[in-house]
Amino acid sequence: MRALALLLSLGLVLAQEYRALPGAPTGWPELDRSYALVYEAEAPKAVLLLVPGLLGGSTNFALLAEHLRREAPWLEVWAWERRANGLEDRRGFLAQDPLAYYQSLPEPDLSPLREWGLEVHLKDLDLAVEAARKRAPVVLAGHSLGASLATLYAFRHGEKLRGLVLLDGSLRLAEGAIGREVDRETLGRGLSTPFGRFPGLEDLLQGRADPVFRLPFLAPKDLALAEAEAFLAAKRPLEPVPYGPYRATREARALLRVDDHYSLFPIFSASVGRAWAREGFSLLGLLQGRLVLTVRGPRGRLVEWRDTGEATDPRAFLSAFAQPETGFSEWYFPYRLLLEVAGYPFVAEDLKPRPLPYPVLALGAGRGLLTQPEDFRLGATFPNTPARAQVLPGLTHLDLLTEREGRTARALLDYLEGR
Repeated sequence: MRALALLLSLGLVLAQEYRALPGAPTGWPELDRSYALVYEAEAPKAVLLLVPGLLGGSTNFALLAEHLRREAPWLEVWAWERRANGLEDRRGFLAQDPLAYYQSLPEPDLSPLREWGLEVHLKDLDLAVEAARKRAPVVLAGHSLGASLATLYAFRHGEKLRGLVLLDGSLRLAEGAIGREVDRETLGRGLSTPFGRFPGLEDLLQGRADPVFRLPFLAPKDLALAEAEAFLAAKRPLEPVPYGPYRATREARALLRVDDHYSLFPIFSASVGRAWAREGFSLLGLLQGRLVLTVRGPRGRLVEWRDTGEATDPRAFLSAFAQPETGFSEWYFPYRLLLEVAGYPFVAEDLKPRPLPYPVLALGAGRGLLTQPEDFRLGATFPNTPARAQVLPGLTHLDLLTEREGRTARALLDYLEGR
């Protein structure tokens, strides 16, 4: 499915190229590969290899990569995608109406995901690092759960890197996603939480549990539709579309899903402005114990979107979705990977805290997941290693990657120039 989109893509700004990379063999040769959106430099002095977080895709990093390449032509940026992206049917983005295409999205064979745990992804990431090292020394940077994976990679292969960056993420994030610290019994048998039961490896491997990590309103079909909506909004932002009983611009409809003022899931929000309409309260949000706003269209007018100068430029944000061959989200995130990252000490005994031969940089977001420098626990994770943790105020978890002022890019470049 990815092959069709790869063949039909026409090249992207800033010399972007979407590449398939070799992956660990698991018995599905057509799926044993990962991917990278590469911003190639003519004579790179370093490669920054970016690892997305939970449900994240390569274009999470599109705006950050553009900042970095404008400021540092010597830097090559690789935005990595995990192998599950190969299951996505992206042909809908080449259709006349992507939304109609994904309204009836059939799920592919998901059985391979049961094999795609921590070891497979660490081997995939190692192969990506080796490919990038042919270009220049590699600095690995992970966002959110991607920071957990990057940390575990550094435990095993830290000597292959020139640097390590953690973007609002640490090893503890996977535990938080599961609901509590994962011990050996929890890893095998699962646990019950107020949000339902999280199955363990025993149920997963025996086919009794869903191999895809799903959240309410964020199943694979929901993610595909959200991408399609944002994709169309980037191309035709002011086109009127129905929004419930009201009419809205495509831009407003798409951005209402991600704005932190309205979002039911603040972790996935970005500060991109405000809807220009009457406001009310979301009953679903109140049932969740949160004050969440909704909008009602102004009489006789469209619901429109206004850029109020917040952290992320709304149209630039939508532009990250306007690439048919690669996406902003990972529709089929393997649950086994989440479970095994949380319980990594019981999966691979060699994955232990260790010193690294270079400094580590951690960047948090003032409105993100890790809002204090000490939250990263760098001393315990990388003992006897020079490390610096910095929190960028006023940013959400996603703003850290998409903010318009380039604060994240400048912090990264200050670190990279010292390598």
